[in-house]
Amino acid sequence: MQRARWLALLFLALPAVSLVAQAPKPPAEAAKLALWVGTWKYEGDVKASPLGAAAKLSGTQTGRMVMNGFFLEWKGEEKGAFGGVQWSEMDGYDPVAKNYPFTGYQNDGTTSAGANVVSGDTWKMTGTLTVKGVVYRQRATGTFSANGKTYAWTADLSTDGKTWIPWVVGKSTKAP
Repeated sequence: MQRARWLALLFLALPAVSLVAQAPKPPAEAAKLALWVGTWKYEGDVKASPLGAAAKLSGTQTGRMVMNGFFLEWKGEEKGAFGGVQWSEMDGYDPVAKNYPFTGYQNDGTTSAGANVVSGDTWKMTGTLTVKGVVYRQRATGTFSANGKTYAWTADLSTDGKTWIPWVVGKSTKAP
């Protein structure tokens, strides 16, 4: 009788052990984030805005998939319009909103948050940028080249979410 109880307990416990042992898999849409894996060099022309005068910018960013492939982790360094900036960002996929939310942080206290919507090779971003306690709205559109090794983008900035000004025109190139 006791042996039968142990066998019944073991039979009931096996599915639970099996579920724990299997790592969850990200949704298929998260694979689009893998386009960004690797090291990228970027450069751009920053237009005059409430954030400062017109200037050139350049930087390097490295992306890697983390947390079982659910998220893309970015690390980057930039020179130019905002001085020497180090930054990091985490991007994922939200299956409910069907978009790619992100949150970013810079070593000067600047934060950014928003989401990308992807259609083919085009990524459209909307979000906020908080600089020295002031919240700005930002939006950008970028497109990957056919070979996936370059990404051309433009970004706009708004102080009220209604009136937009051109902010940055840039290009990112994947390092070999």
